[in-house]
Amino acid sequence: MAMALLQSGLKRFEDWAPRDHSQDRPKAEDHVKDMYSFGKIGGKFVYFNPVVAFFSFGGVWAIVIWAMAAQGSAARKTWDAQVWVTDIWAWLYMITQNVWIVVLFYLLFKHYNLKLGKDDDKPEFSDGAYFAMLFSCGVATGLWYFSAEAMWHYEGYGTPRWMDEKMFNMNTRAEHAVMVTFFHWGLHGWIPYTVVGALIAILSYRRGFPMSMRFTLYPLIGEMVYGVLGDMIEILSILCTIFGVCTSLGLGAMQINKGMVRLDRGTYLGKDYNGCTGAELPGVACEGNTGMEEDRTVQICIIIGITLLATASVVMGLKKGIQVLSFVAFGLSVFILVAILFMDHTWYILNVLTSSFGYYLWYLPKISFHTDAWEELGAASLGQGGAPDGRGGAAGWMNGWTIFYWGWWISWGPFVGTFLARISKGRKLGHFIIATLILPSIWSFVFLGIMGAAQIRMSNQAISAGLDGTTIATRYGSYADKTAIGWTQSLEDDDGNPYTKWVPVPDSVTRLYWLGTEDVLFEHLSAYGGQGWATFMTVITLICIVLYFITSSDSASFVVDIMAANGVEEPPLLQKIFWAFTEGAAACALLASASEDNPKAALNAVKAIPIILGLPFTFLLFWMCQGLVIVCHEEAKREEAERENVPLIGRRHFKMFLLNFEKVTFISCVFPFYGLGVVAEKIGWCK
Repeated sequence: MAMALLQSGLKRFEDWAPRDHSQDRPKAEDHVKDMYSFGKIGGKFVYFNPVVAFFSFGGVWAIVIWAMAAQGSAARKTWDAQVWVTDIWAWLYMITQNVWIVVLFYLLFKHYNLKLGKDDDKPEFSDGAYFAMLFSCGVATGLWYFSAEAMWHYEGYGTPRWMDEKMFNMNTRAEHAVMVTFFHWGLHGWIPYTVVGALIAILSYRRGFPMSMRFTLYPLIGEMVYGVLGDMIEILSILCTIFGVCTSLGLGAMQINKGMVRLDRGTYLGKDYNGCTGAELPGVACEGNTGMEEDRTVQICIIIGITLLATASVVMGLKKGIQVLSFVAFGLSVFILVAILFMDHTWYILNVLTSSFGYYLWYLPKISFHTDAWEELGAASLGQGGAPDGRGGAAGWMNGWTIFYWGWWISWGPFVGTFLARISKGRKLGHFIIATLILPSIWSFVFLGIMGAAQIRMSNQAISAGLDGTTIATRYGSYADKTAIGWTQSLEDDDGNPYTKWVPVPDSVTRLYWLGTEDVLFEHLSAYGGQGWATFMTVITLICIVLYFITSSDSASFVVDIMAANGVEEPPLLQKIFWAFTEGAAACALLASASEDNPKAALNAVKAIPIILGLPFTFLLFWMCQGLVIVCHEEAKREEAERENVPLIGRRHFKMFLLNFEKVTFISCVFPFYGLGVVAEKIGWCK
């Protein structure tokens, strides 16, 4: 028995080469027979891979319980692990993103017309619905949370290198801040989604493979994906997805809670107007109409509500659920952006967008390889070789921003990439790359560029007027001493005689940098009108954010269920509900366990998990890129062979492998000199 198992295992390692499955395995159902499964494909109640499902579910709750029980310790340990990843592997993250983008642009031009499906397949969704869904799934919630990123960079959060006044004046610093924001949300960020999505779509819709992450390595390791290695890839993907969405639910609930409290209290430009006794001191909150507070109970109720709505959306399906919600959410976000564009200084914002985009294109070759190598050595006094002049940025900025982003984008690759593959049947590879890499980057530039330009202009107003943000009276123009905070303007009368005029700071001017993360967006939008306008925009923004959270949650539940069900495109309904409830329950548990003095403790412990798991996915993405190139070349050869009626070229004839697994590869991992011994024996050295 043991010998039979050993021989079976060796056979699996030996029989690695992929095959043309057009004849022996024409359907996805033919592949899942070689994987563990429970239930019947197409059944109404359950069908899942017990190994993947149980280990994923157990892993999620093991980590959640650990984070709840040892909040401070867990947060420190995961933070230390994240710092190790970002400190040690920053160079790898920067290099890999550039390699992948070269591969994608090569495929864009080389295999533009390759169909993600059969040659006669048509797209399932319209172009508008397609873009709304991919954007809602990919980054929409993150864009709202980080809508003030350009302003934060401009003000110097974390002390970046461009705060050196001898290198950058405030105008060039502003342009650089917007450009860095473009870099974080541009082409390099969307790469993991595009690579994973393109490869899964080709394998699923052209070759009949299940829509499963394990098969992204099939072009390299073949039949081995049906075994333990494939299960590990699926489990890792599910953990990344659930913890990424779980963290977003927790942070999003806090942002929504803040907006609801502002509505209840009638907050406008730093002042509360509802439920006030009239005796409140400046900056002291009023009770509001209902007495709503920012606390865990409200946030847990918000998560429960979002989870129920997301579950309903999943039950309704892609076309009636996710598609409709994505359309509405995207339309509301367009309305908000257009309102800012035309109610702020329109021509100024258009100039910023144009200038910053050109700066991004010009600076991209440099910033895409920049690692803050000398800044990471720290201050000169540490004795590690830091710059003696004390100029430049501070250690940790690169890891806290750029490398954090790259890890986050990569860890979300399995979830978003699988979802993109699911909605991309019938599209051409070139269209897919443009729609998932270039167009979302441009829309992110527009979104963050408009937000950033407006907020930087407001910040300059506040700084020049004397609002330093240290107290409530120097944070909001509405609280400021109008005789001391403002501008002395030098003017000329009609006869050309100079004179000065004192202009007090308007109530609408706010030092946004000194506000809480959840307050910046709402205070920014309130600055364009009266209290009624502020209430209206707060309501619209909250609806938009809630819808985006629902679409992210339901698409994540949909994808996790596909992964746990061996890649079956339409798993049973009960399983979709189960995974949607699992995400919501995990987020609720993390919030409920937090202490009053540190409500984000447990969330912070798991927030680093996707970043940590992003490291192994970096290596997987390397192999996926290689597999994508191999598959595209094979499909091109297939079409050529069919046109000319000649045999298809064998896979081992391709001269493009970056790695090549054989049985001796795995034996050598345990016995390093085995391969050398075989070679020595064959050439006669052992005689």
